[in-house]
Amino acid sequence: MNKKDNLSKEIKNIMEEETFDLTLSQNAFDNIIKHRKKSINEKIREFLNREIEIPVAPAIVGLAALFAVTLIPKDVFKSYDVKVINMGNSHVIIREGYEVSKK
Repeated sequence: MNKKDNLSKEIKNIMEEETFDLTLSQNAFDNIIKHRKKSINEKIREFLNREIEIPVAPAIVGLAALFAVTLIPKDVFKSYDVKVINMGNSHVIIREGYEVSKK
């Protein structure tokens, strides 16, 4: 077993000595990085860091529509049958179909 361990260490040392002064060009380095298999964390990080372009005008219109739908009560546009009865100095208002909206 000692011979196997020594042989692997010797081969490793020889390979390190021969490749010590070698450098990769930027193109080769970029190519290796581009074509390697990415881990799940890197894929998630790339997806989350992706730049999203949203046109300004449709975004403003969409936000305004969202606010209008959420802020305006449902019963604002309903028509009510309103009857006003005058009794001397008092007024009695009778509404047909009036419901209180829930928020």
